[in-house]
Amino acid sequence: MEIKESKKFLYVVGAFPPSIGMGGIRALEFSKRLVKKGIFPIFLTRKSHKKELISKKFFSKIPSSVIVYRSNYFRLANRYIREFLNLFFRIDFYLDWIPFAYLKGKKILKKHKGIRFIYTTGLPISSFIIGYLLKLKFKIPLVVEYRDPWSFNPFLMKNQLLLNQKIDLILEKRWLSSADVIITVSPKLTQFLKKNFLFIGNIPIYSIPNGLNLNAEKLDAKKKDKKNEIVFTFTGKLYGGRNITPLFKIISELKKEGYFDDLRFKLKIFGAYKKIMEKQVKQLNISDIVLLGGFITRSDVFNELYKCDLPIHIGENLNYPTLAFKVFDYLSIGKKMLYLGREDSYTAKYLKENNFGITIPINNFKEGKKKFKNLLNDIKNQVFEYSVKREEILKLSWDNRARDLMEVISTHF
Repeated sequence: MEIKESKKFLYVVGAFPPSIGMGGIRALEFSKRLVKKGIFPIFLTRKSHKKELISKKFFSKIPSSVIVYRSNYFRLANRYIREFLNLFFRIDFYLDWIPFAYLKGKKILKKHKGIRFIYTTGLPISSFIIGYLLKLKFKIPLVVEYRDPWSFNPFLMKNQLLLNQKIDLILEKRWLSSADVIITVSPKLTQFLKKNFLFIGNIPIYSIPNGLNLNAEKLDAKKKDKKNEIVFTFTGKLYGGRNITPLFKIISELKKEGYFDDLRFKLKIFGAYKKIMEKQVKQLNISDIVLLGGFITRSDVFNELYKCDLPIHIGENLNYPTLAFKVFDYLSIGKKMLYLGREDSYTAKYLKENNFGITIPINNFKEGKKKFKNLLNDIKNQVFEYSVKREEILKLSWDNRARDLMEVISTHF
């Protein structure tokens, strides 16, 4: 698709490289491709928190033609006071960088003439509020990109006061009704929004999922020698309702039955929770099977995933309307994944329909144990197909996702 003239837009994102955030990585991947087609994002983001993970490698990948403005923010240092205040008024969502970013956004829009539209992405929803306020001031079209639900998010609704929920809903209706275009990261999330906000049926809405970079020209997925050790690997955070305990219990039960007496199997776990899991692993008597490796860098993550038989993705015990960023990270190595989650979930159905992975039910121990044992038997007997077809994962590339976004920009702006 050809872009006839240069287009500039203001891209509001809560975290951008060198900060390691999924919204920032998505924005970076888009920007690298947009600038080649004459579409130039001007980024408005927040300065990194002191304890925030950063990567100089990601910072070096920002195109030289991309302008990035970083806003100050307000954040109470004392975590306990902050959490207490958030019970009554969620300052982390409704204060943070909003006033600083709004003022900086005004300066950007006055300085850079010809900005066609404002593009906001969340969570965090503070990006939506900033974009909404700037649209009111400058009468510039607004694009609202949802990577997660907000008011009806089952995780965020927990332990929240009714007043906070009402404030959330009022504000969400404001920025959604002001949107000229809505983008979601999954068809399921599009359905979710349309169901809960009937009025958005009159607003153009598109689904542009996250993408992937193919990290190997060819995956070495040769059948393994039966004598070799079978290795499953999990990396990342266990946030929200994600729980690896059901898998621990399955492994513990199989060990008691003597299943691992003639099968070398190792579960490797990498993340910043080594001490938390050590006690549980010891209690279940699986310390000889489960390796807790601690936190590792993103590049080391991929090295570990290449070496293992199957990467493990941990899901929630509910039907969440999006795919975790990790799904695309895992697919980028060209290998199927093992998903611990609900079989009726959007993620499980997506993996099954595309032959991208196998689901071990998180809410059915008997069935989960059976499926896990059968999987190990198939790998042991060299009848399991590890690889995802290259042509299938190429369809999910960032190049294709960026082309979809360019089509939206070309159509509306």
